[in-house]
Amino acid sequence: MNYICYAAYSYDFVPLAKSIFKKLNIDAGVQVYDPANPHKLIDSGVKVVLARGGTAARIRNTLDIPVVEIPIPFEDMSRALIKASKLGKKIGVIGYGNLIRGLDLLNPLLNINIKQVFADNENEMRNQILKLKSEGIDVIVGGIFQTNTAKELDMNYVRIDLSEKALEYAYNEAKSILHTIISNIRTNEELKAILDHTKEGYVAVDKQGIITLINKRAQKLIPDYIKAVDTPLEKVFPELMDLLNTLKTGRESLQEIAYLKGINILYNMIPIKLDNKEVIGAIATFNDIDTITKGEHKIRNKVLNKGLYATYKFHNIKGRSRSIKSCISIAEKYANTNSTVLIIGETGVGKELFAQSIHNMSPRRTGPFVAVNCASLPESILESELFGYEEGAFTGAKKNGKAGLFELAHNGTIFLDEISEMPLTLQSRFLRVLQEKRVMRLGSDHIIPINIRIIAATNKRIDTLVAENKFREDLFFRLNVLTLVIPPLRERKLDIQDLAEEYCLHYSKNGKLDLTEDAVKALQEYDWPGNARQLKYFIEKVSVISNKSLIDADVIKDMLSRYEPVFTKAGSSSNAYFRPHTTKEEIEQALELCKGNRTKAAEILGIHRSSLWRLMKKHNIYK
Repeated sequence: MNYICYAAYSYDFVPLAKSIFKKLNIDAGVQVYDPANPHKLIDSGVKVVLARGGTAARIRNTLDIPVVEIPIPFEDMSRALIKASKLGKKIGVIGYGNLIRGLDLLNPLLNINIKQVFADNENEMRNQILKLKSEGIDVIVGGIFQTNTAKELDMNYVRIDLSEKALEYAYNEAKSILHTIISNIRTNEELKAILDHTKEGYVAVDKQGIITLINKRAQKLIPDYIKAVDTPLEKVFPELMDLLNTLKTGRESLQEIAYLKGINILYNMIPIKLDNKEVIGAIATFNDIDTITKGEHKIRNKVLNKGLYATYKFHNIKGRSRSIKSCISIAEKYANTNSTVLIIGETGVGKELFAQSIHNMSPRRTGPFVAVNCASLPESILESELFGYEEGAFTGAKKNGKAGLFELAHNGTIFLDEISEMPLTLQSRFLRVLQEKRVMRLGSDHIIPINIRIIAATNKRIDTLVAENKFREDLFFRLNVLTLVIPPLRERKLDIQDLAEEYCLHYSKNGKLDLTEDAVKALQEYDWPGNARQLKYFIEKVSVISNKSLIDADVIKDMLSRYEPVFTKAGSSSNAYFRPHTTKEEIEQALELCKGNRTKAAEILGIHRSSLWRLMKKHNIYK
C-alpha cells in the first residue's frame, strides 16, 4: 500500500510523475485528484499527499490529511523564463503561493520585462490572465490551468512541468511526516493494547466531564448497548463523580475505595494539566479489590480481607421519596460529628449502606471501617473477635495473639450490626469501652487506648428488650445519642421504581432489561417485607427465569405469587422497629400515601392514632 501519493491536477502529469518516481526508485502512488470524490484519497489508505499549487489548496480545504506542496525550484523557473524570453519580451508569471517571488530582479539579466501576479483560485486566475492580455503581455508562464487558459486566449505560453528535484524534495518531506504519523499510530495502538489488556479499568473525561476514553476492563462493567465515549460521566459511571471534583480542583485523589457496578474497587482520580497549569481533563483508574496486584498484598491481607473499608457513599442510596431524602439529610449531618449513632430499621432497608456512607463523609473517612454482625457469632468467639486476645489466652489461641476489632478500628469507625443480639455478659464490657475509649485483650492486663466512633444498628425494639431485661438500659441510652430511623420500602413507594430500575441495569447480562409502567405499579402494590434486599433478589430472579427483555405486570404478579411471602403489617408485629421521633415530613407523607386515612397512617408510622392526632396538632397539619 502506498501511504504517500502524488495528487495530479489532470492526467497530463501522471506519466511524467510515474517516470520520475521510477527513476528515483521511490515507492509512491499517483492518482488524479477528483474534486467530486475527494475522499477517494483517504479511502485508498493514503496518509500524506503531494500536490502543487491550486490542487494542494483544494485538498487542504476539503480533507483532514497532511499535504506537502511541491515547490517550483529556481532552476525550473529559470529554464521556463529563458524559454519564454524567446517568445516575447513582456512575460506574465502567474501562480499560487508556491511560486517564487521577486522574479522581476531577473529583468536586467534576461533583457525582459516580467510581471508577476498571484491568485487563490481558478476564477481569479482566469481574470488575472485576461488582465495581463489587456496590458499587452506576450507570454504566460505557469502551471497547466494557466497555460491552458492562455492557449484558449490565443496567447503564447510556457508550462512549468514537474522536475525530479521538486518531486524528490516533496517526497522526502512527506516521508518525514509519514514517519511521525506512523510513530503516533504505533504509540496510540501500543497504549490501546496496554489499556485493553491491563486488569485495571481506565476512564478519561474532558474538561466538560464527557468521557473520551474507556478501556475494555471498564467497558465490561456496563452493558454493550450503552455508548460510553462522548457521553457525560454521570450517565455511565455516577459512582465515579469524584472525577468531576478533580476537574474543578486540579487535585488528585489516590487509593480511594468505592462500590462500582456491583464490585468493590480501589481507584485513583488524576487531573490532566496543560503545561502543568490548566486542567484540561481527568482520568480515573480503578481495580477490583479482589484482583489487586501482589504489590498491594499487604494492604489486602491486613486490611481489605478483614473488611476494614467502606465502599458505599450517599449517592449510592437510590430513592426520591421525601422520607429517604430526609433520612439522607439527617445522616449527612450526623457524618460531621463523632457522636455515636444508632440506626433503626427493618431487615433489608440498607442500615449498613447508611453506616458506610456516614463513615465516608466523616472526618474519619481515611481511617478503617470495621463491620461486625453481633448475631452471626457465638458469644465466646464474638468476645475474642471484638476485644482480641493474647497468646495462650485459651485453647486454640493463635501464636502471638490477635488484635480485636476495636483495635483495628482505631482512628476509624466500628459498625455493630444487630446490636440487640449482643449477649448481656458482653454488654457490660462493651459499655466500658464506650465510656473509657480503652480496651483490654483476653488474657492480658495491658490497657490499649483507642479512638473509634461507634455506629450500631438494630431491627428490633430495643426499648422492649430493655423492659424485658434482655438489654442493658444504660447501654441503650449510651448508644442512642444520635438516632437514624430508616423507613421500610412499603412506606416509600416512589423509591421502588428507582431501585428496581437500578437492579434491572445491574442484572442486564445479555441485553437491556426494562419494566413496563404496569410492572412498576405491580411492584409498588406489594409490601416487600424484606425491603430493598428482597426487591434486589426478586429482580435477579426475574432476570434469570423470564425470557423477556421487557417485563410486564403479568410476569411480576405471577412471580410474586409463586416465590414471595405474604406480608404482615409492621404495626401488628412485636418486632416493629422503634421510632423515637416522628417528623412532620413523615406524617405528611404517610397521610398522603393513605389518602388522609389517619388510622392507616398511624399504622404505617408505628404509633397510636391518638398520638398521630397530637403530632398533627403540634405540627399544624390539617388533612
